[in-house]
Amino acid sequence: MSATEVVFYIISFVMVAGGLGVVLSRNIVHSALALIMSLGAVAGIYVILTVEFLALAQLVVYGGAVIMLMLFALMLTRARERPQALFGKNRPVALAVAGGLLTAFVAGILGTEWAQSNRDEIEPVPFEEIGDVLFSVWAVPFEVVSVVLVIAMAGAILLSQPDEGER
Repeated sequence: MSATEVVFYIISFVMVAGGLGVVLSRNIVHSALALIMSLGAVAGIYVILTVEFLALAQLVVYGGAVIMLMLFALMLTRARERPQALFGKNRPVALAVAGGLLTAFVAGILGTEWAQSNRDEIEPVPFEEIGDVLFSVWAVPFEVVSVVLVIAMAGAILLSQPDEGER
């Protein structure tokens, strides 16, 4: 087993632990921190795959902006006032599906032949080309994401306003 595989398994463990922290934590702030940990591990996988730009974008966009937006939206709303059912009648089915997916993922990881590449043979892509592609080919999805984030923030502000009877 190579050093890259060992680092991959460590990062994968951190990613899975962060995902479990998101799902199992009862505190929303702890869930958000676990999500940041999981998204940071995804950025680590991008670094292993030698796509540093995606790793940086993962950290800045998802780890920073989206998590902050989610936390602001949750803090501005009255989410704690509403009763929440943590365990429903579909929990055994959900656990079975989760176990099946975990088994499939582990089998896929262990059954894959990992290609050995020399990092010196890979040519880096200049940032100018990335910017040209981002704002020409991917301009519409880029703008759609920004509109969705603005709508989510406006929705959080709207939900934080008191109802007519509460004023």
